Amino acid sequence: MRSHFRSRAGGPRRYGLPLIAVVAVAATLVPAQAAQAAAPTPQVSAEDPEYPAPPTPGDLRDDPEIASVMQEADYALKYSMAVVAADPSKEFAKGSIEEDLRTGILTMPAERQKSAAEAARAMIADPAVRKREFGRFGGIEPEKYAQLGFHGVFTTENVPVDAAALKRRLTARATQIEAAHKLEEANALEMAAKYNIPLKLQIPTLTSLDYRIERVKCADETNPEWPGDDEIAMGGVAVNHVGSTAKVNQFMVADDFDDNEVKVYADPGKLFHRFDLTNAGTFPRTYSTVVMLAEKDGSGFADAINTVWSKVKDDVQNVIEKAVAGLLTGYLGAALAEAIGKAVAWLVTTFFSWLFELFQDDLFSPGTHYVYLPNRYEWMYKNAGDYGWTNFRAPTGTFTFNGHGGSYKVNVHWQVNP
Repeated sequence: MRSHFRSRAGGPRRYGLPLIAVVAVAATLVPAQAAQAAAPTPQVSAEDPEYPAPPTPGDLRDDPEIASVMQEADYALKYSMAVVAADPSKEFAKGSIEEDLRTGILTMPAERQKSAAEAARAMIADPAVRKREFGRFGGIEPEKYAQLGFHGVFTTENVPVDAAALKRRLTARATQIEAAHKLEEANALEMAAKYNIPLKLQIPTLTSLDYRIERVKCADETNPEWPGDDEIAMGGVAVNHVGSTAKVNQFMVADDFDDNEVKVYADPGKLFHRFDLTNAGTFPRTYSTVVMLAEKDGSGFADAINTVWSKVKDDVQNVIEKAVAGLLTGYLGAALAEAIGKAVAWLVTTFFSWLFELFQDDLFSPGTHYVYLPNRYEWMYKNAGDYGWTNFRAPTGTFTFNGHGGSYKVNVHWQVNP
């Protein structure tokens, strides 16, 4: 079998070519999936189940104060990745984001390290490209940035935040969350009566939230289509309601995909990730997943990246919390948690889209799926007439992964468990 995309014609693309303009667009506050829309979608037979594209967390433009902070985090994280990839033999401070990234890179095959190093060196050598890719941080010389690192440039003193506007926005959102929470608590009591649940008993609550893969279809095999078949693996990242991330281990979907072949997972579908809903905190909540298709990869890079997300999230939270000091009580804390969860989901998607181009690996742009849970009570999710859920399942969505001359359709859904 041929490895997924490894022998595609033309060889890997490189920074400095017209591709750089595409990457620059992906680094803006536009959802990464927008890049997929530009690629042509192959025709699929009428009997294939086609559903709307899954909803995403959005592009943060509705939250400009949070968006400005996350854009700074995105620029700094990309610069950290570039200086590390340019020379992975260089050691950084223990526990730093740069050393975590370096540790992950060193687990990758030598030829992949070499490809990334070439692209990264070309990127950081050109001041104009640095400015485009890393924003204001691009004005820092690479050697100096390597000394400062992410923690040295992304600080409460260095990252501009409109504190007054952020406080107003979070306060307004906290008021909305409080009102929604009280309304849904009342609705839960009404539903208990509707379904003849004795009020003297505790109203049943949800325990977990599943993200499940229903089927994967090879709408068009990647190029070159002969000889061999596509070997497709899937993995990704899960982001909970407070912005904490978890790696979804890569698993093999199939090693012999040809045109129009389908891998179907028995109902209710293959579990991609399970979120715990019993932890403390208010509702409503939002959750996100980042789904990636690629060749089977045995490196430890994904583990390293997951460690990095936690540190980046903590730095982002520190910057925002300092700007709104004294306000983070009650529903304001919930408003901040919701904002950070949405922002980290955006950052994960945007950074991975850029990272795929840097490594020039056999990967598609990631797909992101977002869900909103109004409250913890199971009655809200049991029937089609109640909030759009049917027997605890949300409607199916279809990701379309286009790239490398091929296209894959992936059907997915959320499911809550009482």
